[in-house]
Amino acid sequence: MAGEFLSPEEMREVVTGALLDFAERDMELLHVGVQEETLAHRVAVYIEHRLKGWQVDCEYNRNLRVPKMRLDGANRMRPDIIAHVRNTTRNLLVIEIKKTSHIKKQREEARERVIEMTGRWTSFPRYCHGAVLTFPVRSNDPKKVVCEWFHRDGCTALTGGAPQTGTLDVPLTNQT
Repeated sequence: MAGEFLSPEEMREVVTGALLDFAERDMELLHVGVQEETLAHRVAVYIEHRLKGWQVDCEYNRNLRVPKMRLDGANRMRPDIIAHVRNTTRNLLVIEIKKTSHIKKQREEARERVIEMTGRWTSFPRYCHGAVLTFPVRSNDPKKVVCEWFHRDGCTALTGGAPQTGTLDVPLTNQT
C-alpha cells in the first residue's frame, strides 16, 4: 500500500533524522572526496528506513514510463534522490545534493530543478516536498548540512504556484 503524504514538519523530521544517521555512520565520506552520488546513496538509505509505503531511489529518470524532462522540454532530469511510488503519480520528495566545493552556479541550478519539481513543473505530477542539501567538504566549512526546503500546498494537486521555502541547518555533531 502506498504511503501517506507527510506534512512539511514531518518531512523535515525524516530528512533531519536521516542526516543525523549519516553523521553517526558515514562522516568519513566527507573527508575523502567522494562524488555527490555516494552521499546521495547513503542519505537515501537512511530516508528509506524512515518512510513506510514509499520507494526511495537515486538518479531515477522516469516519469511513469517516459523520461523526466525539464520545463523547456529539451533537457532530461535525473534527481539525486526521490521518494515516490514507482509507476504512479504519487511523488513525495525530491532532493538534490551538493557539496560546498561546487561553484555557486551549480548550487543555483540544483535549486532551480527542485523548484521546477515542487512548484512550476506542470507537464507531469509534481513532488510534495523538495530539498537542496549542501554538505560541508572543505576543512574550514561549518560542520552542518545546509538544507533549503520547498513545500507545496496540496500534495495531490498536479498544478499550482511556487512552493513555500525555508532553510534549516542540520549540525553534523559526530566529527571524525
